[in-house]
Amino acid sequence: MMTLNYRRDYTSVGKEKYTKEEVDNAINTISWEPFRTNNLPFCQGSGIGKVIKECKVPVSKIARMALHGVIKGSCGFYGLDVDYKNARVCIYIADDGCSVRPVACDVWSKEDKKTEEV
Repeated sequence: MMTLNYRRDYTSVGKEKYTKEEVDNAINTISWEPFRTNNLPFCQGSGIGKVIKECKVPVSKIARMALHGVIKGSCGFYGLDVDYKNARVCIYIADDGCSVRPVACDVWSKEDKKTEEV
């Protein structure tokens, strides 16, 4: 992952159920693996698929995923690492068994990288 400065944004739907501290702690529990669309565990694959569809994430731009994190001790916590043209974005997703919601994202601007390299 890029080591440059990034911005973490917390979503309003995430704030309804999780504190920033809970989200940050969950982010620290995830392990990344290369993105794939086959042989996914049912719950994780279904949850990630819903977020990809609703947030219009281009599947071809997803580099990595995290499937086995935990938030609040028992809720699933997933991640998608998406390489857009102008930014790298990690989308963090909480799954409480009844609903799936994006709770935060980290954004690394590629413009910032160009500025720091000069």
